[in-house]
Amino acid sequence: MAMKFLDHFDHAERKQGKEHFIHLVQIANADGKIDDAEQQMLNRLGSKLGLTDLEIEELMTSNKQSSYIPPYELVKRFEQLYEIVKMVSADGEFSDDELKLANGLALKSGFEEAELPLLMPLLIDGIKKGVDEEDLFAVYKKKRMSR
Repeated sequence: MAMKFLDHFDHAERKQGKEHFIHLVQIANADGKIDDAEQQMLNRLGSKLGLTDLEIEELMTSNKQSSYIPPYELVKRFEQLYEIVKMVSADGEFSDDELKLANGLALKSGFEEAELPLLMPLLIDGIKKGVDEEDLFAVYKKKRMSR
């Protein structure tokens, strides 16, 4: 898909949002299909990122490869990873392909491989139990500082 003229004027935060949304689409589609729960979550998160319905649709159907530049702030990187893991769990299942992709995106986001055994179970268990993102981030920061 060719870039539209106005795409050249997206500011950095908007580009990050689009790249993050592409990652969410990849996660949702890791098992070969996007079910209703995943579609609803994509629409909700796309709107939260400031994307229009048309942009959401275009990004979902494009095969654009990500040239992701993660946010600098740890809290924003954690928020994106939280949304990624939440997308993994949207259909109620955690497939190996989805988890592998989520781990890869965690590394792309700047998390160290050594912290994934702490970080991913924290997110997965927390999301399963309905713990909110801020509380999980506080636990993560405390555990990270104590390493």
